[in-house]
Amino acid sequence: MNRFFFCMSLMLSVSGAKLWAEEPVWFGKEDALRVLYINSAMDLASFEPILTEFVALHPDIRVAYRDVNTLELYYQTIKEQKKPQASLVVSSAMDLHLKLVNDGYAQTYQSSFTDRLPEDFKWRNQLFAFSLEPIVMLVNKKAFPGNLPEDRQSLLQTIRQNEKAVTKRIGTYDIRKSGVGYLLASQDARQADVTWGRLLEAFGSHDVQTYCCTHEIIDDVASGKLVLGYNLLGSYASQRARDDDRLKMILPKDYTLMLMRVALIPKSAPNAEDAGIFLDYLLSDKAQGMMQTQGLLFPIRPDLNNPNDPYVVNAPGPTGVIELDQQLLVGRDYAKQKRFIRNWEMALEISEDD
Repeated sequence: MNRFFFCMSLMLSVSGAKLWAEEPVWFGKEDALRVLYINSAMDLASFEPILTEFVALHPDIRVAYRDVNTLELYYQTIKEQKKPQASLVVSSAMDLHLKLVNDGYAQTYQSSFTDRLPEDFKWRNQLFAFSLEPIVMLVNKKAFPGNLPEDRQSLLQTIRQNEKAVTKRIGTYDIRKSGVGYLLASQDARQADVTWGRLLEAFGSHDVQTYCCTHEIIDDVASGKLVLGYNLLGSYASQRARDDDRLKMILPKDYTLMLMRVALIPKSAPNAEDAGIFLDYLLSDKAQGMMQTQGLLFPIRPDLNNPNDPYVVNAPGPTGVIELDQQLLVGRDYAKQKRFIRNWEMALEISEDD
């Protein structure tokens, strides 16, 4: 498959390929003087209180919010490069956003709020992190066979000892359809190549179920259709586990990946000024505090005065922060990406057409 057709197949396989079939969700007054369009790979439930508070603070701005799959978001940003509709683009697929910046699709922005961000949490004053969250496993406590896993090795042991109970009942991302899924799989391969290889083989021989989106995995874990979801975004898993006593979120003690949610302003954004105002708001004490106290996201600057707060990450073992640096671009090299996806398909015993 040549490069053009490989990229096109990725685009067509994206969940929700009918681009912009749905109207955005609106916040603020209909007669507001200005409109800010935000395209974001974040569930509205985690963002709605922040958006509601923003338009209350800025009644002259109306916000149009679209919840978009990470891979679709990337391609749409490229497609709209000459005349973007969105003035702010938010994603958990750090590597794809970094690639957009590296390829010239973002503009520079600087303020007192971005200046106080540590250098590790921004890139060229064009890409900015506003949350840092753990990547977790989510378990249905009643359906899971045996002791709950503490790490990847104990998960492997459970799979081997309870083959019938786990077959077709473990879920994770389809890395062909999910930009963040690809990022997390590639980071697993970097962190623990041998363990990751064994885990992939176990997933493949036990018919792991693959999904485009986190909430679908969580729904199936909650229903008992799945006993475990692997490599899930911690904010979504934490919200559901908090409200559903059937569920338990697990930060693996062998290592817990830490992922940044990041935002950029497209190069030709029609309303870059308000995009900057909103970005500053995300980095403000007000919004960062809301993320933590309301259990919306893991803020980039948590209040550490409450060490038992569930939105302060207390991993039982080492953490591996996925860093905003050039190394992320290596995994998105066309040849390496194609090879990684093919090896993943072979390990999971699925075909290109599945």
